Amino acid sequence: MSQRSGPSWMAQCTSFVGSIFGVSSSHGPGYQEAARRFTKDELSSLQAGFDKICGSDHSLDKSAFLEFLSLQDLDSFLAGRLFTVVSQGQDRVTFDQLVIAKANCLKATSDEAASFCFNILDAGRRGLVSHDSFVTAIQSCAALALHQQAGVNQDSRWAEDTAAGAFEGGSSQGLSLNAFLSWSKQLPALLTSLKSLLAAGSVETDTTATSTTNHVKVPRMMYSELSPSSCLMTPQFAWLFSSRLPPKQSDVWELLFHSNKHGQSFNTFMGKVAGKGPTLLLVKDKQGQLFGGYASEPWLKNGKYYGNFSTFLFQLLPKVAMYNPSGANQNFQYCGHNFASLPNGIGFGGQVGYWSLFVDGLFEKGMSHKGATYTNPASLSADTKFEVDVVECWLTQQPEEEATASAAGSVLDRFKEDRNLMDLAGKGTSHSAGYREAPPEED
Repeated sequence: MSQRSGPSWMAQCTSFVGSIFGVSSSHGPGYQEAARRFTKDELSSLQAGFDKICGSDHSLDKSAFLEFLSLQDLDSFLAGRLFTVVSQGQDRVTFDQLVIAKANCLKATSDEAASFCFNILDAGRRGLVSHDSFVTAIQSCAALALHQQAGVNQDSRWAEDTAAGAFEGGSSQGLSLNAFLSWSKQLPALLTSLKSLLAAGSVETDTTATSTTNHVKVPRMMYSELSPSSCLMTPQFAWLFSSRLPPKQSDVWELLFHSNKHGQSFNTFMGKVAGKGPTLLLVKDKQGQLFGGYASEPWLKNGKYYGNFSTFLFQLLPKVAMYNPSGANQNFQYCGHNFASLPNGIGFGGQVGYWSLFVDGLFEKGMSHKGATYTNPASLSADTKFEVDVVECWLTQQPEEEATASAAGSVLDRFKEDRNLMDLAGKGTSHSAGYREAPPEED
């Protein structure tokens, strides 16, 4: 059997494949693999954008590189880290290097993209991200999304608290890739923002929209005549939360209730929030700790737990952490109002007397325990029982035109509270939960 000429045959194959994907055989093997992840039109557009701004040596210095990506406002820390990773440690970026970086970040698996972003933070390639690098990156990405000048009049405490949650239980030397991946699944804001840095850079790119479309979207905040500085929810916290909520819940957030403005009245709270939609409930205790829960379903008077697996708990001070449902039970959220024997107040998880989070109907006291419903390893508050300082509730999605389906109780819910109390305590089983009717009017 005759043998083909190896080099000649391989060259022909390379040329043929390259013609399909727009890959020239003059490029290196790293480029060849990366380019196959793009369409021919995408590569052509990227090449045209690159050629438009590159110098005679067909490469970009750092300033031109940032201009190409519409990142002129990026702070020096993140700009330097990004340039170093893309240029592979050189003083200029070639087109090959740009395509490889974009492929590894934007056309890769989620783990591959996370590894690329991790390298931006791990400048020394130690396999660990230092605490200072993490804090600075968090501040830089938030400032970019919030259109702030990095480093000017910024309180870094929130970023330090975010780092405290990320580094908890990890190595004192730094944050590993696995720890970064695990943390990013709970709070994807940093990872999403780092990935978006390379999203621009083609002829079709609308550079005027880059800062609002390529980064984590920060909702427009409606403060209901309160000053932003008097609210528990800061723009930085909104940036963190927005990254893990559905996109339709990142447009407009409305402050429905603030106890300093509306009073510590549960009746007023229900009048403001009942039936509106998904909400973020923030609670500050008198020891200064800040925590709360995301309710995926509207707050409505109910004799039972309700909700779904989108609900979660969180801490914001003295650390930032998110706690998803564990799957052990479905005691997601609870709302008791004007009950005679059932608990009056709002709660998440656990069971009566052992809630994951509960604020009583007087908005004076509350409790938080480690429970089976959510993954919080301990109380959200400093102590399992706490005194309420401030309660704040934000609507994350404006109501639909049609009223939300009621989660209120049936006849049995209204007239047999003792049975529901047993259900809440995990000692009873409801056989009539499927037979429900319209909710009664409140007194």
